[in-house]
Amino acid sequence: MKKDLIIIGAGQFGRELYSWTLDAIRTGCDLNVKGFLDDNPDSLENYKYNTKVISGVDAYKPQKNDVFICSIANIKAKMRCCHKILAKGGQFINLIHPTAVIGQNVVMGQGVILGPYVLLTCDLTIGDFVTISSHSGVAHDSTIGDWCCINGWCVINGCSVLGEAVFLGSNAVILPGSRVGKHAFVGAGSLVLRRVRDYEKVFGVPAIPIGTMDA
Repeated sequence: MKKDLIIIGAGQFGRELYSWTLDAIRTGCDLNVKGFLDDNPDSLENYKYNTKVISGVDAYKPQKNDVFICSIANIKAKMRCCHKILAKGGQFINLIHPTAVIGQNVVMGQGVILGPYVLLTCDLTIGDFVTISSHSGVAHDSTIGDWCCINGWCVINGCSVLGEAVFLGSNAVILPGSRVGKHAFVGAGSLVLRRVRDYEKVFGVPAIPIGTMDA
């Protein structure tokens, strides 16, 4: 029996995720798209989609056949919404685009999103609720912590570690053996040479501190 997928967040990335879901369904993924949860009921008003915003997160009660995925890019907001659904007994699945490549000995948690042409080489650990967007890659012996958001065209080289809730902007590059601390922010196009501290915000080539993230 097909599961009913609900996408949390009907914004920009939510619409991308909807398209990726349809790609997965066309190649055999056993899902129906039930709709979106979003606090703005008019999120899809100006777009042509064969689905709708069902309700907000707070108002929705998970049904027996429901499964969830979260499209919210803001990590703190994503954590709040996912915890609300988990507290109601909701089940999160992994959504993997059919063009993604997953090598040997890759361990993934729940609620993981892998976009088109993502490459996970081998011997990796990917935590819960991690999003890896289009054309990004993670090389051997690396660890990606829970709640990380990795945007498109990022490169995480071998033996690197991203702590919990790290945000990588598009085209960020993490050099081999680097460590990025929890809740750190790496700006688009930045090059991390060795280390980013917890809650540190960095930008540039090479990446240098430009501020801190709120705890």
